[in-house]
Parts: sequence; C-alpha cells; structure tokens
Amino acid sequence: MIPSLALGVTFIVLLISGTPVSIAMGLAAIVGFIVGEYSLYLLPQALINGANNSVLIAVFFFILAGNIMNEAGVTNRLFLTARAFVGRIKGGLAYVNIIASMFFAGISGTATADIASLGKVEMKAMQEAGYDKKLSIGITIASAVVGPIIPPSVAFILYSVMAEVSVARLFLAGIVPGIVIGLCLMVSTYFLIRTGKYAAPADPPKPFKEKTRDIVYGLPGLATPLVIIIGMTTGILTPTEAGLCAIVYTFFLGLFYRELDLIKLKEVLKVSVMTSAHSILLVSIASSMSLLFTFERTPMELASFLLGITTNKFIILSLIALVLLFIGCFMSATAALLMLTPVFLPLVKAVGVDPIHFGVIIGYGLTIGVATPPVGTGLYIGSDIANMPLADVFKAILPFLIPLFIALILIVYVPQFSLFLPNYIMK
Repeated sequence: MIPSLALGVTFIVLLISGTPVSIAMGLAAIVGFIVGEYSLYLLPQALINGANNSVLIAVFFFILAGNIMNEAGVTNRLFLTARAFVGRIKGGLAYVNIIASMFFAGISGTATADIASLGKVEMKAMQEAGYDKKLSIGITIASAVVGPIIPPSVAFILYSVMAEVSVARLFLAGIVPGIVIGLCLMVSTYFLIRTGKYAAPADPPKPFKEKTRDIVYGLPGLATPLVIIIGMTTGILTPTEAGLCAIVYTFFLGLFYRELDLIKLKEVLKVSVMTSAHSILLVSIASSMSLLFTFERTPMELASFLLGITTNKFIILSLIALVLLFIGCFMSATAALLMLTPVFLPLVKAVGVDPIHFGVIIGYGLTIGVATPPVGTGLYIGSDIANMPLADVFKAILPFLIPLFIALILIVYVPQFSLFLPNYIMK
C-alpha cells in the first residue's frame, strides 16, 4: 500500500502546485514505481498498452462530430426547437434551457461543450426576454451536467475501456438517468420561479407556421444520437463505425444548413485532434497507475477494509458517491474517472453492483464537479459568457446543486434507471 499512498500524495501535491493533470498523473506513477522498487521499464509498455485500444478511435470521431455540429448551426436550431414546445408557459425559457441541453447532450457528449456553445445562445435569449441573470446562468451551467450522461458520451467510452464493458450498453444506460436529471432540474426551476424572486416571463405568441418551421429545422440534428444508438445496439455498427457515421452525417448536415466552410472545418479538426489526443494520453497514463494498483493489490485491500465495515452495497455506493463529489470539486471529470475506476470497480463488483450501473454513477458523480467550486470549469466558462463576477456565478448555481444531488441519489439507489434499457434491448 505504501507505493500507492506515495502515488496519491504525489499526485495531490502536484495538483495543488498547479501542475497539469496529465503531467501530475505521469510523475505520480513514476514516484509510485520507484517507491515500490518496480522496474521503470514497465511504464512505457503500460503506456502503450493503455493507448492500444481501437475503441479509443471512437473518442476522436465523436468529439469531431460534436464540434462539426457546433459549427453547423445546429446549436441555435436545437434551442429554437425546444422553445417552440414550451416557450409560451411562464418561465418557459428556463425549461427550454434544460430541454435544449438534453437535446445537445445527444450530440456533444461533454458538459463544457454544452456551456460554451449552447450557453451563449441560451443566455442571450433569456436576457433579451427579461429573465433574471442569476437564474439564467445558474440553469445554463446546471443543465449542462447532463451532457456526458445522455449518449453519445465521451466519458462512457473511456469508462468502457477501463472497465472492459460494452459501450452500447453504457449509452443505453445513460438515457433514463439523463431524463431523471432533466426532470429534477425542471421541478426545482418550477418552485424557484413560483417564489417570485426571479423574473421569468413567458414568450409572446408566435405564429403556428413559424413554430412548425423551428421544429422541422431542428429535427435533423436530433437524428444524430438515434443513428448512433440504433446502429450500436442492433450490432450493425461498432463504436468506431458509429462515430464515423456521425461525422459523415454531421458534415452533410452542415452543408445542408450552409453554415460549414473549409475555414471552420480546419479549425474544428484542429480542436478535435487536440482534445482527443489529451483524452487518449490520460487513458494511457491511467493504465500505468492501474498497473501499480494491481501490483500492490490496492483495490482488493480497499475492498477488504470497507467490506469489514459493511457489506451493504448501497452504503458503499453512498460513500463512493461522496468521494466522487469531493474529487469532482478539484479534478477534471475525465482524469478522475480514469484514475478512480480501477480503484473502485473491484469493490463494487464484490458487493454485486452491475459495472454498467456503476459507470453511470461515476460518470455523473464526477461531472457534477463542472458546476461546483473551486475548480468547476463550467463556472469559469459561465462567468465569461454572462460577464458576471465568479462569486456571483457561485451564488447563482447553489439552488441548482440540490436537484443535481437529488438526481444522484435516485441514480445510486434505483439501479433500474440505469439498467432497464440495456437489459431490455440487449438481452
């Protein structure tokens, strides 16, 4: 256990000192190997093995497809589609914000992409309609948390590599929990608006023809996740092939909307390559950390310790959820997922938790960190979009953390939210 502790302490110290996460993980792994007197020659092989997985190619494909959709004008059309359905009720744009984020989650696969892209459209529309600024930025950041839960999800692809489970089953597992998160946010928004503390007017009447047009123009974008999920669950497409199909579809959609050109495409490719390379690097480095944990039997030692206290799987999941929430406040969700999956997965398997269910828990539990101080990236992006001081953004998000926590409790304690669809469709 001493080498594992040395790895953990080194990693925390490096993070506090401001070292980039990937470098901190790599240096911590080296320290752990040295303390454990393991040959450093094992590290390069672990790095290569970690990255040598064809499923990781799908990470690049899905990130690229999402970025193309951002530049293809789909973001604004999704917002207009959601607005056509519920914009007329009091506080309608707040609900539109949540629904649009759920739509966009089926394209982007990440929370930060939701805030950075869709957030600009949502904030502008809500401010022009006279909505309270704190309500607008709070719901924009909170609703973005659903991004990595509703498929396709980059986080689920990375988890599938670490846990060696089906990507298709994980994608199906995220649908109902994503809806649960959205409903929890809607209910809390309803009560917040009823207090009268937030200005939240209804949209003025809109011609039926115009509303129909908004809905029709947004439907092609919504077809993207359907193509991916149906293709993968029926076995017609592998995750990599599904990602490639998503790229082809979104490319032609951008041409159809006449908002995609060579300059935009070049920038999209550049950003996608950089983002994907970093994700794959994290997977590679996390594999070297996992190797040390395996040598030291760290997961088994942790499992023995906790099982000596309780064998109730829900108590253990509750403790893990608290750890995830805490870690998510200080680390990026991707890095934390890759580091913690090999530690906690053997434990939850030992108490009978389905790895698919745990994948949803760890993915969502860590993603909430996007909306929590002090390191929540969503807060900083939101501060920039809304042109608000960071302290005010912190205050604005607080009421919306409650429904996010309630949704986590429901997802932890009601496994069928995660398991019903994959068990029913992929028997």
